[in-house]
Amino acid sequence: MKIIEYSELTPELAASGCLVTGMPNDAYHAYAGISKSGLDLVARSPAHYAYRAAVEPSRAMIIGSATHAAIFEPDVFAKQYMLLKDVTDRRSSAYKEAVKVHGEDNVLTGKEADSVAGMQAALQLNHHAKLLLDDDCWNEIACFATDPVTGVLVKCKFDKLTRGLIGVDLKTTQDLREFAKSVANYRYHVQQAFYADVFEWASIDYKLQAFYFLAVEKDAPNASRIFVLDTPSVEYGRKLYREALNTYAECLANNEWPLPDGGTEYITLPSWAADPEQQEF
Repeated sequence: MKIIEYSELTPELAASGCLVTGMPNDAYHAYAGISKSGLDLVARSPAHYAYRAAVEPSRAMIIGSATHAAIFEPDVFAKQYMLLKDVTDRRSSAYKEAVKVHGEDNVLTGKEADSVAGMQAALQLNHHAKLLLDDDCWNEIACFATDPVTGVLVKCKFDKLTRGLIGVDLKTTQDLREFAKSVANYRYHVQQAFYADVFEWASIDYKLQAFYFLAVEKDAPNASRIFVLDTPSVEYGRKLYREALNTYAECLANNEWPLPDGGTEYITLPSWAADPEQQEF
């Protein structure tokens, strides 16, 4: 298993397969290779991938980065971020002074600060999550490899990879009871299958031993749980990513990025909006 520092990364090493530590998120997203999020766009249509716009960090994305730092790198979080729980007005002098020291993206106020601090503390109270977080590991480790089927460069980035080769991905949610819907809506089953295979291609002789979704609610009391997908769900995710990856490779080779079929489609109202008198019980 080839593990290198970001400063050592070259296109040749990426193509041959490697794991990369210390790679900033913006550098990872800008680097060559298609990721799971890219494959999600291809699955919508190749044109949606080809015409994707550069994403400016939203406030939600900034809070997400802060949450990941708080949970996986608490020492870094403590140095880099300032939590102003009692400040709700960004025009205040306290906020402006904090921004001078830490930068706008690293100063959290009011509910933002409460949410991140609450999730960080709650996960430490979850015995199973704490064992996972305390396990020796690599945090924010990128993975590059060449797909053996299509020959295209692929990439993924683990929130955490333990030395026992367990992949961990943090997910924030409004309600743990609805997490299965989030899996379907955000294609987390595709993510798990893709990450497992990219890791195997990159490391050659190694396989992930498990993949855990560490889910935590955004609001107090910040309930948390570790979710493990069953085999049929992961295999379906593998089928979906393979379809998208093959399509991507074909489009890349031909430099053609078609839109979805523009024909006619018949649709019906969803059951909750349909005429109740026409519904059968």
